[in-house]
Amino acid sequence: MDTARQQERLLPLRERRRDATRREIAHCAAALFESQGFQATTVEEIAYAAGLSLRTFYRYCESKETALSPLLTDCISALEEALAARPTEQPFPEAARDALLHACASMDDASRRRLIRVMLAEPALTACLLAANRRAQDQLTPVIAARTGADEGALRPRLLAGLLVNTSATALEYWALHDAAGPLDRVAADAFDVAAGAFTDA
Repeated sequence: MDTARQQERLLPLRERRRDATRREIAHCAAALFESQGFQATTVEEIAYAAGLSLRTFYRYCESKETALSPLLTDCISALEEALAARPTEQPFPEAARDALLHACASMDDASRRRLIRVMLAEPALTACLLAANRRAQDQLTPVIAARTGADEGALRPRLLAGLLVNTSATALEYWALHDAAGPLDRVAADAFDVAAGAFTDA
């Protein structure tokens, strides 16, 4: 087997290993931020907790602020994949609602709640959260354009993507900050229904 084909076979494994390392860094960073605070946590401590050298840490992350990025990417991917998986004949409002509930059900765990709380308590991490929401809007826009038959550069799919992302983000933040809020997918369902009727009921 030639080298090119060997590399082709090895690439998915390398990608999985990179992803696993990034996730390990993210989980270690989240745990340290929660236990001792963002400002008190150093990059060296995150690297040590993840079993990495400082040089290796910087191959995966630009800073301690970006260490949590894989966990935010998971949220974006869950919503994007759930929407893309909805039947093409399903009306968009129903598909968007079902996708949101499915994605939120997969994110309903105590560690996610703690992560969001940590990020909302630290301005530098809140900025990362807002940037992730913007990336989510960018990623969802072509998916929504394809589902609705609109041009990707048109206003409507981008506006719908923004509405869906902000509904998801608002539900996630409310759920994270209120222990008695109930399951995340139920909070998301309520948020979607309020958003859907907001302009009509105003």
